[in-house]
Amino acid sequence: MKKAISAQNTKMYIENLNAAPIATGAITSASRSAPAYAVFDDASKLKDGAPIYITGTGWASLDNQEFVLQDLDPDSKSAALHGSDTTSETEDLSGIGMFQLNAFADVCARTYTINQTPATSIDTTTLCDDEKTSLVGFRDPGTLTFDFFIDPTDPDYLALLDAYDDGEERMFEIIYRNGAVRTLPVIVQSINETGGVDQAVAGSATLKITGAPVLTQPPGSQPEEQYSLNASAAPASGDIPLHVTLTINESGGVASKFAIDWDDGTAPHDVIGQNTATHDYTTAGSFTPSVTATKGTATLPAVDANVVTVNPSYSVTAAVAPTSGASPLDVTLTLTESNGTAEKFTVDWKDGGATEDVTGTTAPHTYSVAGVYSADITPTVSGTARAKVIANAVTVS
Repeated sequence: MKKAISAQNTKMYIENLNAAPIATGAITSASRSAPAYAVFDDASKLKDGAPIYITGTGWASLDNQEFVLQDLDPDSKSAALHGSDTTSETEDLSGIGMFQLNAFADVCARTYTINQTPATSIDTTTLCDDEKTSLVGFRDPGTLTFDFFIDPTDPDYLALLDAYDDGEERMFEIIYRNGAVRTLPVIVQSINETGGVDQAVAGSATLKITGAPVLTQPPGSQPEEQYSLNASAAPASGDIPLHVTLTINESGGVASKFAIDWDDGTAPHDVIGQNTATHDYTTAGSFTPSVTATKGTATLPAVDANVVTVNPSYSVTAAVAPTSGASPLDVTLTLTESNGTAEKFTVDWKDGGATEDVTGTTAPHTYSVAGVYSADITPTVSGTARAKVIANAVTVS
């Protein structure tokens, strides 16, 4: 620790739950990541280190919780939600998510102290031990105390009193002169007032820290993570028609739109507010879908996904010979396959007998009763029964 900054011009604010919010708006999309990146309809009043309350997204990992904003990008109107994890969410956002940034009261502190209580030491020594043994117990986040001057008509002082009266958890911001922000969840425990001859009326407050503080670095203080994405299409091969799902993974931010070129001559597919897209390939060939992201006002270079190989559809023709004769008539079924090989063929000779499973491409049969018969054949390819084909008619006299 080789640097020092002046405490002068350090700003301190406590969340004011009784005042009108500073900003409200909609969350238009969010990434499935840890942390999650959210896109807002209006980010003009948002800033790094600010806590926002989220409702209505339909994602349990976000709704009815408060998250500290980091990595705010005014161009793309996106920011990371510190401590969030949406990787387990499987559905798209079910509705228009809403965010709220509450007002803050300026406590204008004279001095302040953050007191973190050491973790307890749990003695685990037994008579079997040769020396003392112990475990580290729970750590107490501690308290924040600060001194200030009191004017009983000051709205910010009244907001501090309200926080003490209702005992609700609030966010407390310490904004350092270099732009770093420390955001802490607190409960106001006590407010004291002192005064005397030839003295200003002074006060002190003790706030219980109820959770882990979040330290947000000022913009430009550390290398910004470069935005990147990768895309994968599954399945990577199959027969016509092939239904594929393209999954897009982002890091270092969140795009406002994706344009997907499926590489099969169809029009580009725009995707907004989600990281998956589906497509049906109806022609055979090898295709490389690509994704072009729009982040803020910039259109980024296209990124290729894996190659998708679409095979021609399996087909089979059936011929029975001879086509006529007197009973008992011995015939042979001949099957000709294209674009694949079946594991078996289920043959119904249509003469009232049981169906027959054939593993080769030829099969004999005897028609014992006079009539006209057209056998049908059902191929099984890769474990799936395909459409049946009808052989030519055989006339038995």
